[in-house]
Amino acid sequence: MGVAYGQAERSLDDAVAVLFASDLRVRSVGIGSHAGQYGYRVVRNAAIPVPMAAAAAADSSSHPSVINIPVTYADAYAEPRSLVRLPSTGPGSPGVSSMVPEQRRQRPLVCGLQLQNFDDDTRQGLLPQQMFVGTLGCFVVTGGGKNAILSNNHVVAGENRGLRGADQILQAGGVTVGADLVATLTDFIALVTSPAGGLPALGNVHFNDIDAGIAELSASISFNQRYLATRAITDPTTGIATPLTAPSGTATAAVGDRVFKVGRTTGLTYGEVIDITTVVGPVQYGPRTCWFRRCFTVIDPRGGQFSDLGDSGSAIVKESTGEVLGLLFAGNGVDSYACPIDTVLSALSCSMV
Repeated sequence: MGVAYGQAERSLDDAVAVLFASDLRVRSVGIGSHAGQYGYRVVRNAAIPVPMAAAAAADSSSHPSVINIPVTYADAYAEPRSLVRLPSTGPGSPGVSSMVPEQRRQRPLVCGLQLQNFDDDTRQGLLPQQMFVGTLGCFVVTGGGKNAILSNNHVVAGENRGLRGADQILQAGGVTVGADLVATLTDFIALVTSPAGGLPALGNVHFNDIDAGIAELSASISFNQRYLATRAITDPTTGIATPLTAPSGTATAAVGDRVFKVGRTTGLTYGEVIDITTVVGPVQYGPRTCWFRRCFTVIDPRGGQFSDLGDSGSAIVKESTGEVLGLLFAGNGVDSYACPIDTVLSALSCSMV
């Protein structure tokens, strides 16, 4: 039997401390559905070998703090990491053909397109051989009334390295600026790292609530709060194509929500919110690790891959309404993790266009 959501939420901190400490393979703990009510959904990296004693200790019945609250385990075979891609300048360049149209230069700008922080790539010495790219989530209005791009910190601000008011954001990106310049980095919420081997139970984990940043659009750049016209849904009976629902408004993710995202790597994919109020960590950001709380998890219930490297910053959109639920920032090939959109907008003092 499951328990009421409130009971699961009240015990979540204790459950997180116990479950992460009892099995070194645990990478996220969230509240998911269980027998018509709620329980904890725990994702483990099954590729990590651990002593049998540690694995056996993961049985929630042996821990008073989570007793009477069911725990369901889901095994993944990779570490969660920020979904940034480091392509060669070939596949990442607008001049090279791609099966994913979001990787090419598109005007006006729309949601889901490929982005690059040109100046951060230059400072890192990546160009001309390589570049970091991510995804344009959606468009927002800053506190100063300016139109801006919303994506992840690690996409538009280079994991805290970005220079506010200076870094040039390109779409689609490449080894020179030229006509690809679309925005300037405006603001981002700094990512806080945690020590290797940190655990919530040890009190040495520093939690992040979001991974997000904004870049003010250049005056000459036009945009539409929608997706590419080719992202249309065709009715199999009538053959009539309907444009993909445009992002409009925000909502709080709930277990069972049917969602979609459009990203520069995997394009349009569909999924389901499988757990909420999720703690996930450690997430690999280059050589450093970060922990996150109050996130939510999306999977493809059909067993496909909802996101991949380079999809970072994609808006997670509720299929039935077009409301944005969150920003995709990490994944392990099966589970995709997103930070809540309302927390993002509040932290950056902006609102949806």
